Amino acid sequence: MPANLPAEAKSKWKRVMEARTPEEKLAALQEFLSAVPKHKGTERLRMQVTRQIAALRREIEERRKRRAGGGEQFFVEKEGDVQVVLIGSLGSGKTSLFRCLTGVSKPSQDRPVPGMVSWLGVYFQLVDTPGFLGFTDPGRLMALARNADALIVTLDSTANAEEQLAGMLRLLEENRISVKRPKAIVEIERRASGGVTVVGDLEGATVQDVVALLREYNVYHAVVRIQGRATLDDVEDAIFGSYVYRPTVAVLTKVDLAPNDHVKALKERLSNYGVPVYEFSAQRCRELRFDEIATYIFRELDLIRVYTRNPKTGNVEKRPVVVKRGAKVADVAKIIHSYLYENFRYAKVWRESFPFSPQRVGKDFVLEDGDIVEIVA
Repeated sequence: MPANLPAEAKSKWKRVMEARTPEEKLAALQEFLSAVPKHKGTERLRMQVTRQIAALRREIEERRKRRAGGGEQFFVEKEGDVQVVLIGSLGSGKTSLFRCLTGVSKPSQDRPVPGMVSWLGVYFQLVDTPGFLGFTDPGRLMALARNADALIVTLDSTANAEEQLAGMLRLLEENRISVKRPKAIVEIERRASGGVTVVGDLEGATVQDVVALLREYNVYHAVVRIQGRATLDDVEDAIFGSYVYRPTVAVLTKVDLAPNDHVKALKERLSNYGVPVYEFSAQRCRELRFDEIATYIFRELDLIRVYTRNPKTGNVEKRPVVVKRGAKVADVAKIIHSYLYENFRYAKVWRESFPFSPQRVGKDFVLEDGDIVEIVA
């Protein structure tokens, strides 16, 4: 995290935040980096800024190629309810796992390919990616990972699986992607007016401390959103780019080619890295416990399923509306149709824990997983 940055560097960061084009931001980042002193306390910051500069250079070059008709965007539009990106070394069995789950044969070796799999009516969009060791631009893979909702890391059980996992987790960490739920996640949204507002809990600091810190970086109007409990260092770290949490599972592939005792011992060692580990064999595709993987990801993302009921027919939709835990009836109404949201009168909710169902509720009623809701407008 930043350590004793000089006033000149903090001032130059303002240009980075005000940049409107990739070219402007690239120039501002280079100028900022030149003002950051080189010592142990700034190593991580300098590394992060250097990666941002490299990513911007790639983006500018890709845009130039697209304008010239010589390139495609390395990006997959999100579809379904949850996007899960598969990452792994070349030959790690990633594409076999992707084909097993989605039924899609990957036609491209150098571009991401999407497919879909359903779990309890929830649609997971899986994205197969080029093998890491066989691809020359890991920065673009990390951009896909950062944009996803969750990750699956494939590991070849017949090779150095532990080194594969350690290396991938290190790369994710370097790109500010956390596979474990951090103590605090801080997002800073700059605004044109309104001063500084802090939403969430601070630890060892006050709102006035946050205001004073942001002023050092010429930020006078912003909303600071905190998940968990954040220190002042967490807030300052977020100024230079927030960490993102991406629930991650590891899948050991080719387990049919390795001795059982080897796989068992390997799973025990891999469990020390803090991610769930599953087994997969392309020869025994149906034995993969994707329901457990989906359950873990769904829970870690704090998502719930809400089923809608047609007030005219009484039919309940088989496919649920997927929303964040804590969502209200009004949130579901807005997702279904703007008319229901704007003309909302009341809703009926069926829930197993109710002494009787349905119950008539208002738009601010908080929903739970498995609820059935009928909205009357």
